Amino acid sequence: MAPPELLEIAKHRCFKGTLYRFEHISPVLGDCTMKLSTFVPSGKGKFPGVIWLSGLTCTDESLAQRASSALEFAQELQLILIMPDTSPRGEGVPDEDPKAFDVGIGASFYVNATTEKYKKHYQMLDYITQELPSMVAAKLPLLQSRLGIMGHSMGGHGALVAALRYPELYRSVSAFAPIVHPTESPWGQKAFSLYLGEDHKAWAAYDTLELLKRYKGLADPFLSEQLKPGLLKALCDEKGLALTLRNQQDYDHSYYFISSFIQDHLKYHASFLTGVLKWCPDPEHPLAASVYSVDPALDESLEDETLEEVKDEVDTSAEKVAEQPSEEPAPDEVEKAASKAGNPESSHLEVLDGVPREIECLAAVCFEEPSLKLVKIQVSPPGPGEVRLRIVAAAPSLVDVAALKERSFPRILGVEAAAVVEDVGEGVEEFQPGDHVIPCFYANCGRCSRIPTCKMTSCSSQDNFCESIQRFASRGLMRDETTRFSYGSTEIFHFQGCSAFSEYTVVHAQSLVKIRKDAPLEVACLLGGGVAAALGMVWRVAALPYGCPVGAVFGLQAEGLAALRALQMAKAGRIFAVDPDPSRLELAKKWGATDLINPYSLPEGSSIKEEILKRAEAPADVAFDTLGYEATLQQALAPWAPSYALVSSASSAVHVTGGLAGRGIPFGGWRPKLHVPLLVDLFMAGELKLRDFISHTASFAEINEVLDSYHEPDRIRTVLRF
Repeated sequence: MAPPELLEIAKHRCFKGTLYRFEHISPVLGDCTMKLSTFVPSGKGKFPGVIWLSGLTCTDESLAQRASSALEFAQELQLILIMPDTSPRGEGVPDEDPKAFDVGIGASFYVNATTEKYKKHYQMLDYITQELPSMVAAKLPLLQSRLGIMGHSMGGHGALVAALRYPELYRSVSAFAPIVHPTESPWGQKAFSLYLGEDHKAWAAYDTLELLKRYKGLADPFLSEQLKPGLLKALCDEKGLALTLRNQQDYDHSYYFISSFIQDHLKYHASFLTGVLKWCPDPEHPLAASVYSVDPALDESLEDETLEEVKDEVDTSAEKVAEQPSEEPAPDEVEKAASKAGNPESSHLEVLDGVPREIECLAAVCFEEPSLKLVKIQVSPPGPGEVRLRIVAAAPSLVDVAALKERSFPRILGVEAAAVVEDVGEGVEEFQPGDHVIPCFYANCGRCSRIPTCKMTSCSSQDNFCESIQRFASRGLMRDETTRFSYGSTEIFHFQGCSAFSEYTVVHAQSLVKIRKDAPLEVACLLGGGVAAALGMVWRVAALPYGCPVGAVFGLQAEGLAALRALQMAKAGRIFAVDPDPSRLELAKKWGATDLINPYSLPEGSSIKEEILKRAEAPADVAFDTLGYEATLQQALAPWAPSYALVSSASSAVHVTGGLAGRGIPFGGWRPKLHVPLLVDLFMAGELKLRDFISHTASFAEINEVLDSYHEPDRIRTVLRF
């Protein structure tokens, strides 16, 4: 059946795009006349779309009129905004008498009604999930296969329910102050009684928490009574679902609240819909503590609520973000039980008289010998502001290979790893024993916008340099000018703030990123170094536009393949892979390279530039070098395209140079505490194929063999198991 025809009734030029208002007859809603607002950005081709569901008493015009900045951000991010009405309207559509704000017209709760009075017209879930996207795609340049959905309050409830019941339709979902447990909320109970009758089993099909139980796989006056976000976070933790719950201090339930954070939400959706990771929360509003643990202050009745224990595996394609106003910053609650994944139980810690003691463990130490020496060392307890870790997995990288050539003092190398928190030092509130973490060679204090000595002043700035612990980490020391490693009477230095080639290590809290516990640590360890930096080089430093015509990558080890994968995810038209090794070129072809160039096989006198011009009939729009060798730098950084180089060294780890980068930009421009969890989410959502980078695994005892074979053509990354 053909979708209903949209009749244009208004059209406004807005933020370089166009805001349309349509009218149509809806067969799904009993042939009533519906209105629909839609913003279409200027540009060529088709665009992904985000459906916005408004809350109680609102209309299709509410978002555009009350939070018009959403249209500006949709233009910038090249997203179509689809804004349907909140209920059926018009002659013959039933309503309550006397009229109420929380039921009837303007308050459909996005359900398919079953009671006699409402069932003809109030089929809003079917309207949102079936009729709406098909008729918009028939009229406007919408990529129906790339949809996200979000909403506010009642609309947030509708967005979450639609995404949970139809996960195949949406790539992303987010919500502002959603009603997540309507079966226990006065608003929900009143509406469900009228629309669904008294069969509470039917109510459960429109309750986010009840749906999650089945799922495989604070200034706001309504926060605790109607919205219940603490319960949502608790159940998502139990089910292993990816949820970011942010609590915004002093914001109420109004559109002022929505206007303040709509950009974050649209950037989040763009990260899943356009193929380029763009979501970057403002440093003034870092992720709240409740992202990782339930805040009992959000719902005082949480301890009295019993969440049904379900052991189903998680199977979801939609990522979830919920935004909640908050009266005060959310404190961390100590997690009492660690996840089984990665065997995180802290069973090796020696405690005497309540004081943590040294741990003796195996480490690969860089002495004067040409290889690392496996010895038993002592690891001291963490000092103030420090965290002691048990390493679960580590991946030797180019930084470690470069550092092997520098033997000025004994030290423990290793910059790419994933670990479990063993214990924390005085003053550390961000981490608790049992947390799953990724140590990063590049520190991120998370408070840079308020520290004059730190350079991280703007979220949009390419300069992400953080000086909080740089002068200590660069010398292999902790803040007290000592180390936490010793071998007999010999002091052993740290390396790049990580030192992952040890069963236990101690790091500054600024060098640590907490990640979700359902992410496998043996894969997540790749996101603390070169692979993540290469992704950032393409997505953040180069800010590659979606659909770049021609891109080139020089060097096809793990970092080069990551740059290639980033180009592919950004839908580059032609991707040239350049490497002297035929086997690596064949691998690049499997990873999405459209053209392969072996510089040693070119005709005499021919350059890589000329070969790309010949094949593409145009110069490359952007070029990336990931080897840092002079010969490739001369080609990759030639003045025929914006060009960037990823340089790995023992002194500065991994940084980006060239192009608009100016001086070296560490870690591909990422701010670890903000962005690494998002990269983990991309991996867990199936968008970022991290497992492809792991060509080999080995035991920690085989570390020297792994380093000796690092440059072999069949090696991408080798993960060491501890």
